[in-house]
Amino acid sequence: MASVIAIVFLGLSVAQWSQFLLGGGGDNIGVDYILYRDAAARWVQGAGFYLPHQLAGPYVIAHGDVLYPPPILVLLLPFLVLPAVLWWAIPLGITLAMVLAYRPSGPAWLAIAVCLWFPITGVKILHGNPGLWFMAAIALGTRWAWPSALVLLKPTVAPFALIGIRRRGWWLGLAGLAAVSMLFLPMWPDYITDLRNSQTEGGILYNLNEYPMLAIPAFAWLGRRRQAPGVDPDRR
Repeated sequence: MASVIAIVFLGLSVAQWSQFLLGGGGDNIGVDYILYRDAAARWVQGAGFYLPHQLAGPYVIAHGDVLYPPPILVLLLPFLVLPAVLWWAIPLGITLAMVLAYRPSGPAWLAIAVCLWFPITGVKILHGNPGLWFMAAIALGTRWAWPSALVLLKPTVAPFALIGIRRRGWWLGLAGLAAVSMLFLPMWPDYITDLRNSQTEGGILYNLNEYPMLAIPAFAWLGRRRQAPGVDPDRR
């Protein structure tokens, strides 16, 4: 029964995404990708990663405002030269491969289908939101633990970073993230100022609508029929 309902929700997702594209949503494909790629280019040119108004005083968060900590540049900088299609192909490919490797149960497929049906999921994917990469990190984290620690680059979705925290690899990932963060030490005061100035109605929960997309690999992992190749559930 769960599998049948899952198929229904997947069908609704396809219809919803098609309606979004045909209704003019296609004009916004890649807007988030372009935003962050341009922010990285701006930083390379010496103009600053965060916009002047973000550092000048309180402001209401709007499209164009960068809210990620400085180490996100490690992800963004390669895409100044890499083909844009890889921004989607890599994280979606990783997530799909891990989901299929776990062979989720019927109820797990239902949960995944509902996450895909959730309207913001389609918007985040089509816009090329960096959340795609955190979804992939979560997917890899269910197997190797350390990639989950990278989710801390987006503090508002930090609960997903706890996947694998009991394993040694997770702490190695955290140490690696801390080391990379030190490379951007001069930028951290601007980031702190940006966070202090930014205002939104949802507060720290303003990214809550992104949780369904990020939960897709987690549901596959929790509802797995078998372990993915090479997984040792008792490894720490």
